[in-house]
Amino acid sequence: MELHVSNFHQDKGDVRSVQIPTQRLPFVLLPPGTWNIQHVVGHYRNLSDDVNGGGFRSRSIEWTRLKQIESLRPLRCHVGRDSWLGYVVFEFASFKRVVLECPIEGNATYVLSGDWKRMVSYTKGELRERFARRYEKVVHKGDWLARVRQALRGGW
Repeated sequence: MELHVSNFHQDKGDVRSVQIPTQRLPFVLLPPGTWNIQHVVGHYRNLSDDVNGGGFRSRSIEWTRLKQIESLRPLRCHVGRDSWLGYVVFEFASFKRVVLECPIEGNATYVLSGDWKRMVSYTKGELRERFARRYEKVVHKGDWLARVRQALRGGW
């Protein structure tokens, strides 16, 4: 390819390679306007059927967590894979922060501030270490959704 470019596509001036930074996310964006919470629930049902030994079968899935996050009216949704398997990123039109929700028992909600796409390239442990002031972890106890709402508004 490089030989072809140098032989047939050289400008009279200096030819420079264009370096465009790319980023591989551990999430998959669900197509805008075509998803709803039932699609996300279906994703988890498939995930729990497909993943053996990943701990999903032995833990319960709290479907209501997704429905409660849906009440905040997310704009976009990304489903996790790789290191964030089981998590969903919800983006909102009215908030600059995102919510990472996992309905699998034993996982908390994370509200991230700033460059969330960069932040999720790290594990949960690394995120807590590297971005200590740019996330809030919300445990699913009591009125956890009110705490998520407060975190989205910047209440930490």
